[in-house]
Amino acid sequence: MMMRNGVDMAKVNARVEAMQKDPAEGKRTLSGITSWNGGAHSTTIVRNFAIPADEPAALGGTDRGASPMELVLTALSACIAISIAYSAAEDEVEVRSIDIDVEGDLDLRGLFEVSGDVRPGFEEVRVTVRMGADAPREKIEELVSRGYRRSPVADSLEERVPVRVSLAQEYTGAM
Repeated sequence: MMMRNGVDMAKVNARVEAMQKDPAEGKRTLSGITSWNGGAHSTTIVRNFAIPADEPAALGGTDRGASPMELVLTALSACIAISIAYSAAEDEVEVRSIDIDVEGDLDLRGLFEVSGDVRPGFEEVRVTVRMGADAPREKIEELVSRGYRRSPVADSLEERVPVRVSLAQEYTGAM
């Protein structure tokens, strides 16, 4: 088994080869199921993982999980870290550490519809990467840039992927 930076490159290379032969091999539908637990608290099941979400007490929540917007920042920084690690492994660069600071500016007036001209989403997100690796700074900069460019989460946020919401047919309204 060829492990580099904790990445199983044999599996990665086999998946890349399969996708090169048949593009359908790269297609995936990811899914989860979210259950509301009352108030602002919910739990989402993704594969075998239970992910709690809640709002801070100052916003009426019970602080039993990260807020959904904090989870967006978590997804972004985790995805960028993974993409950097994969890029480094592909280029045979040994990585000692990847630490990412991520922060986003949010105007809560959009969520609470206090102002009709304020979006409920982030106004700006800033990502700062600290990386220790056996490579010159220019190579590390290239790996960070490549990691960001190939991040599915970064792409989804920047490109404003269409979201379709529908009400399930079995909904009855009354119980």
